[in-house]
Amino acid sequence: MSGDSDQADKPVLQARLNGGTLRAKWPGKRWHGRYADIYEVCDAAHADGLASFVIDYVDKED
Repeated sequence: MSGDSDQADKPVLQARLNGGTLRAKWPGKRWHGRYADIYEVCDAAHADGLASFVIDYVDKED
């Protein structure tokens, strides 16, 4: 698991499935949006200035 150490300092983008859309948050943002897919979430984070991040994506909660 040598890849874990390079992710330790990256900000976390959190995304949760909310019905048929995704809501997301990342540093400096609250939960927001109704994104169609994870790619749209990532594009929005990049547009907001977040160049690199780790994705915490939950599509089903137990």
